[in-house]
Amino acid sequence: MEAHPSVNIIALPSPPQSLQTGNKLIFLVAGPLKVLLQVWQLWSVLAYQTGASEWMLVQNPPSIPTLMLAVSICYFKRTKLVIDWHNFGYSVLALKLGQNHPLVQVSKVYEQLLGKFATAHFAVTDAMGHVLRSEFAITSPVLSLHDRPAPLFMPLSPSDRIAFLIQHELTTAKANEIIDGKTRLVVSSTSWTPDEDFSVLLKALCDYSTSAITDSPQLPELLVIITGKGALRQHYIDAVEALEAKQELEMVTIKTAWLSYEDYASLLGAADLGVSLHTSSSGVDLPMKVVDMFGAGTPVLGYNNFKAWSELVQEDVNGKGFSNAEQMAGLMKLLFDPANKQLDVLRDGALKASKRRWDSEWKPIAGRLFGLAT
Repeated sequence: MEAHPSVNIIALPSPPQSLQTGNKLIFLVAGPLKVLLQVWQLWSVLAYQTGASEWMLVQNPPSIPTLMLAVSICYFKRTKLVIDWHNFGYSVLALKLGQNHPLVQVSKVYEQLLGKFATAHFAVTDAMGHVLRSEFAITSPVLSLHDRPAPLFMPLSPSDRIAFLIQHELTTAKANEIIDGKTRLVVSSTSWTPDEDFSVLLKALCDYSTSAITDSPQLPELLVIITGKGALRQHYIDAVEALEAKQELEMVTIKTAWLSYEDYASLLGAADLGVSLHTSSSGVDLPMKVVDMFGAGTPVLGYNNFKAWSELVQEDVNGKGFSNAEQMAGLMKLLFDPANKQLDVLRDGALKASKRRWDSEWKPIAGRLFGLAT
């Protein structure tokens, strides 16, 4: 896309590290300063460095200050605004400050008010579209536009899978066992934030390990690779080390890593199972990681206790859902039991899901709105 003659990318500088904080009290000062800086940066780019256009497409969140600036610029430049809703900014902010915090309530009103100025809206789920129409009282068109995987995420051929497992440093030590089915490869990705509780995964893995040693010796070992970076990463690394020291993960090896997009896509394609712990701050957004897993043809085990889960995952077809650690452990024992063929069924379903791509979703919905498709 960057090489396309019609694409001109203007990068925004990152906020100073001094304004990045997880401390609630410091955030009350650093947050507004960060917003003021972003207001100036965005205004400079949108008002002076870009020309007038027929359409402006803005992804939400972040909503502050983006929506306010987008509405203002579109008014002065006579541009039609389309908001691409992937979640709600106020629900993400509530993860840090709490649902009843005054700033969260102000943020919600801010989104509800400014959303009404858009010419049209894309909603990442039907459930989100319903919220926009009912709670936000949006009267302009709201079109469901589900995420689909990028071209990079594709199923691997058997030979490519073997080559990746043997060559990559994360899997090479267990490659032969994974190829033979004696070890199963489980992959999850995260930004290590509070909306993904990895203690659920750790409890489930401890349960699995105990069962594999005591009453279910037919269960294979697991290599669990968690990719991503974020504030809580070290917290969970320490938790894993403590569990290993107590020998509660004898049948499980856990590795964390930060990978290139190419390696991450190949890792998903090589995995036996993908895990999503996304809990959805709003209840109506979807985890992009699951979209990527399906793109790679990998079946999914995910937290399902939110409204929009069924819009992405077909239970017992391409994935299975859980709502607590006990359910998750039970499903892993079921799927990885050599006598049970349900994981093969889920993989077939995931491979079918991998064929659903951006063109089939974008053209009849967004393409038609922008006059690029009939």
